[in-house]
Amino acid sequence: MPCFEMRWETTGMRLFAAAVGGLALALLAGPSSAQTAERRVEATFTAIARGVSAGEFTYSFAQTGATYEVNARRRLTGLARTLMGGSQDYTYSVRGAVASSGLLQPAAYQHRGGRRDRLVRSTFTADDIVTTAEPHMGMGDPPATQAQKRGAVDQLTAIARMITASNDPCSGTQRVYMDGRSRFDFVMSPSGTVDVDTAAYRGEALRCRVQFRPIAGFSDPQEPSTLTFLFARTPSGLYAPIRIEMPSDDVGVVRLEARRLSVNGQRLR
Repeated sequence: MPCFEMRWETTGMRLFAAAVGGLALALLAGPSSAQTAERRVEATFTAIARGVSAGEFTYSFAQTGATYEVNARRRLTGLARTLMGGSQDYTYSVRGAVASSGLLQPAAYQHRGGRRDRLVRSTFTADDIVTTAEPHMGMGDPPATQAQKRGAVDQLTAIARMITASNDPCSGTQRVYMDGRSRFDFVMSPSGTVDVDTAAYRGEALRCRVQFRPIAGFSDPQEPSTLTFLFARTPSGLYAPIRIEMPSDDVGVVRLEARRLSVNGQRLR
């Protein structure tokens, strides 16, 4: 199920996966309120296709002062796991810096998993993103150029940037370099509000219209598509990701829905 795999990650995870843009680990100016903050968001999502639970995605963001770290995991569940076992299970992590403006800037990303238990690492510098893989992997057709990679972030950081947005998580463009090779943009725009009543959250949520624009580094041809993200404002000022809806070629709309959300140690519901 390659399409389901791609869509799942691009809004939190090859999204959320994806969310769901690299900048370098920068020299930081003096301390600011953003740099001295300690902020945490933990989320567990269920992936639903054709009304059936097909997988689980967990995401954990933590900022301490001028550094941040994100860890995530995805695994198939139910019938999908019966059919495919652990062949689509992955773990992900990234660490980086928080600039004086509050902008998250990745330094080192990695993921591991899949049929070949491949380990992929990406290092972010001011002008490039360098990826290594064991076993070796192709870099897409065509691969992303240095110019296309400049200014992009990994998919975990893209989500974290939405969570920590200073005003509206539904505005702007996320330049994403997913899984160390796939380069795309999420062009985001506000699309009103909606009332939500789920296991993780009840209340008003911001709705984002997200244009997925493939650029380079994909192993299969990709078409532009439209996704929907829902975020909840929290008293801490952080935005909690509630739901992601994304189209797929073979199973219709795939939905990532939060079933547990915790912000700074407090559950939302």
